[in-house]
Amino acid sequence: MIAVEIENIKRFMAGFLGGDLFDDFLMNEGKLSMDIAYEFNGKVLKEFYDTEEWEKYGTYPYIPWEREKSRMFALIKGKKTPLGFQFVMMLKPEKVGEFLVKYNLAVNQEEIAGLFVNLLYDRQSLKCTSGVSRRSFTLDRGLEEYWDKEVSERLKEFM
Repeated sequence: MIAVEIENIKRFMAGFLGGDLFDDFLMNEGKLSMDIAYEFNGKVLKEFYDTEEWEKYGTYPYIPWEREKSRMFALIKGKKTPLGFQFVMMLKPEKVGEFLVKYNLAVNQEEIAGLFVNLLYDRQSLKCTSGVSRRSFTLDRGLEEYWDKEVSERLKEFM
């Protein structure tokens, strides 16, 4: 796990809420504190959709960030910055496979519960931490090391 301090918060937020910086992620959960506090469980509720919509949108267990970011932007935009927020972002499953191939990692994808980036803003700073969730214990930390490297690369322009 690494922790990255975001120096250029404004530019990062433009990419996060208005760009495609995290479009290959799902929103696992989130919290937003403004004049009131919001808590989000990113789990998709199948019963909300009719059959045709579910066939179109029901690909993932959690909401894709590319579909949710405009709602978050609508909540956050305004003259005042939020008191704080925390978002837990999870790499889309098909991107996990691409990540494993990119770094030539001999890890069974079914053993990975998720590759995460946690975003924590407190009006003073914005920190991003990496995280890996496995379905079983192993002493090998290669996956974690390469995920840290991937997150660092993704965020280096904001550090």
